[in-house]
Amino acid sequence: MLNDVTARSPLRAVEASVTAIIPCYRCSDTVARAIDSVAAQTLRPAEVILVDDGSEDNTLEKLLQIQGAYGEGWIKVIPLERNRGVSMARNVAWDAALHDYVAFLDADDAWHPEKIALQYLWMHNNPETPVSGHKCVMVDPGARVTVSKVDSDFAVRYVSRRQLLVSNPFVTPSFMLRRNLEYRFDPSRRYTEDFLLLMQLGLDGYRIAMLEVELAYVFKRLGKSGASRHLLRMRHGDTKNYWQLWRSGRLGFMTVSALTAYSILKFIALLTLGPSSHSALKRLVEWWWSRRRVPTARSHGA
Repeated sequence: MLNDVTARSPLRAVEASVTAIIPCYRCSDTVARAIDSVAAQTLRPAEVILVDDGSEDNTLEKLLQIQGAYGEGWIKVIPLERNRGVSMARNVAWDAALHDYVAFLDADDAWHPEKIALQYLWMHNNPETPVSGHKCVMVDPGARVTVSKVDSDFAVRYVSRRQLLVSNPFVTPSFMLRRNLEYRFDPSRRYTEDFLLLMQLGLDGYRIAMLEVELAYVFKRLGKSGASRHLLRMRHGDTKNYWQLWRSGRLGFMTVSALTAYSILKFIALLTLGPSSHSALKRLVEWWWSRRRVPTARSHGA
């Protein structure tokens, strides 16, 4: 059970050259579960950076308590004086990271014990790919998770530019990137900032790999009040992403216009027709889009 993980053992003799980054905002009830899942890795990351994003509650006190339990040599706590958003919190930790790769985890989610071992070793053996993600399991926040075994002989597929533009292939708790990439999350964004970063990388020619294995648990309650407002903000974030890519010269005007219309149509279908029709529309458009050529302006691929 993830909820039962309370390991406080000394650092293992062998560690991955990975910095685990966890932005923290009013998360004192869940952050211990997230950190415990990092500590329980079969191949533990060399350091963990927790950024308290001006929580104004007891979150910082909780982080310092956890740091004391695990040791300051492994966990670093960075407090921000005011709330600056998840993008800035991740960027601050990314700038402070010391190891070859950075991996992101949200304070209310958790990793499978094999996440670092499988993902880091794959990336270490495939240095031409600086970005990877994997599948996740959606879990109700009140549920207890039984950790299942995963197959180390998993499939890997590369995400094309066309696929990337119409669908975010993975969520932030699955990200692992080379630390020295000259990119960061847009600090002005609080929604779909992860998708924007991925599209920037993909359109600039970097290879992005999807590991077809479930290595994280995303605790999310669906179908509750406020869901429509959240979806509207996410959709607005999508359209802002496309126009930001246009302004940076990565996409043409007609392409962005088509993608904006598609994003709005998806939102309408989801609200009026339900998830099944939304998924059918998404599959149809992705099939059609995959046959189009998407011009890009840059290429920095490995």
